[in-house]
Amino acid sequence: MDRDKLEDLMRVIELCRSVESSSADPFDVDIKEKIRVLKERLPEWKFLDELLVDSEALLELAQIVKLQDEWLKHRASSLYIDPLLIQLKVKLLAKEALSEAFIRSWHPVAQVDQLSPKGLERAFIYWRDLSPMAERFKDEFGSYGTRPGSVGYEELISLGVFTKDQFEQNLKDLHDELLEKSNGEWVDYREFIQSETFEAQVLKGYLLAFLISEGRASLKTEPLTGRIWTTALTEKAKGPTKSVAISIVGEP
Repeated sequence: MDRDKLEDLMRVIELCRSVESSSADPFDVDIKEKIRVLKERLPEWKFLDELLVDSEALLELAQIVKLQDEWLKHRASSLYIDPLLIQLKVKLLAKEALSEAFIRSWHPVAQVDQLSPKGLERAFIYWRDLSPMAERFKDEFGSYGTRPGSVGYEELISLGVFTKDQFEQNLKDLHDELLEKSNGEWVDYREFIQSETFEAQVLKGYLLAFLISEGRASLKTEPLTGRIWTTALTEKAKGPTKSVAISIVGEP
């Protein structure tokens, strides 16, 4: 295959492919002139490879014709507006008409509100005259009373909730119960403190916290499941301790 003879065809192929792969105007390709070149060269081709290159050039020209057809259909559609026509209309518009068109098409997605002096004064008066939270609903709901707090062991005895001997006996009974139920294994904390009444359940959790603090019981938690486990210890545990907050939910 003589590459020199095929040079014109290769140029046609490259030109068509460059137009197809870019946004260039397909009418820049002179189809009639390229067809004339192919027609003049056609009698010179004797080998199959030369005819294949000629066919490829013809196929690329057909693709350009297809692009020209699509370009014409798009330009003829009602949605197409020539950019040059828009540019010309904008230049010919008066300032007032241009401003009006701009306002009609303006759709802000955000806006800024400025606080006026009058609004600032109203806000100051509102916060100045607003009653404190403790006084705001006093007439409807009365006083809020004392805030929640903690009650220690000595304070419970002084309040007469139980005597020291009763407290120690309750601790011993609870330790024996946990020792029997756990039997060296871990038992579910919430199942263990479950009682007939909410008050009994809270008392059981309170006493169990004492056993754990004294090292006579242990506690572990599973962060992924939220489950809490406990077990009784026959010997007091030693080593660092860690505080764990456990909520007890129920109807008092």
